[in-house]
Amino acid sequence: MPRLLGDKVLFWLAITAQITATAAMLWPAPDLPEIDVPMVDKWAHFLVFAVLFFLWAQALSVKKQISRLSLKIVFALLFYGIIIEVIQDNWSVSRTGDLMDVLANTIGILLGLILFQLKR
Repeated sequence: MPRLLGDKVLFWLAITAQITATAAMLWPAPDLPEIDVPMVDKWAHFLVFAVLFFLWAQALSVKKQISRLSLKIVFALLFYGIIIEVIQDNWSVSRTGDLMDVLANTIGILLGLILFQLKR
């Protein structure tokens, strides 16, 4: 199936999303707007990681290696999410690490995997 966007565009879109997500998760908490939605932080983690998985899978997909690639992306994003939480807990004055964020990340990654597999 032909791609709507070229491989290079998808790759740079994934990198831009990754940089944006990193900046958002490390931005000082007092500077962020307050949103009155229950568990908004967990929903944000869930959605961000679903999108990140989907973008990286689209950008890097090769037909013969897709299952191995998907597994690598899952583990890379899990590791990334844990590192972000460790940084928030140890080096951020206004943020703290949260295991529930890691769980939300994991569920988001699995949703991204499912959506990617359904698209294929």
